Amino acid sequence: MPGPAHGPAFAAANDPGADAWVPLAGCEHRVPGMLRPWLAEPGLLTARVRAACGEATSLRMLRLVAAPLVPHLRARLGVEDAGCLLREVEINCGAIRWVFAQSVFPDSTVERCPWLRALGDNGLGESLSRVTDVRREPFEYLELAPSHGLARAALGNAGTGGPLWARRAIYRVGGRPILVQEVFLPGLGHCG
Repeated sequence: MPGPAHGPAFAAANDPGADAWVPLAGCEHRVPGMLRPWLAEPGLLTARVRAACGEATSLRMLRLVAAPLVPHLRARLGVEDAGCLLREVEINCGAIRWVFAQSVFPDSTVERCPWLRALGDNGLGESLSRVTDVRREPFEYLELAPSHGLARAALGNAGTGGPLWARRAIYRVGGRPILVQEVFLPGLGHCG
């Protein structure tokens, strides 16, 4: 496994602007029309991409690294862990990236669910759907400025001229939390 996390991805998991996340009703009037159904998707996002993209769908793990867990995330997740595993994946349609997802697995969750270390290119949501005692808390949404750590992690060096939309939710596996943040990229809906 690579060394401790740093750079934009680390900044995304530890961005202090995390408290600005709101329910969809609090920001829906600003969401572009074509994006609303994606943000409001109640089921597995990977399944929705597969339904839209077919066999051209691919999921690729970008990285899995140890990272510190900052106080505001500890409080949001309800844990006292000092560290976590940070997992990043992209969901593509052909050569076009549609979604960037970042998962934060507190150390205590990984200790209880060691299989999280071995997900590889498998979707977290699909893996969680096969586990008993999983509960998802309500989604929260945020319009990410290009300078936001999560936007920078999602785009890497590609950059963007405008904001991106993201949603996040806490999943509890046997009471242990996992934070999943999904960023909807400019290529969403296009296949190449």
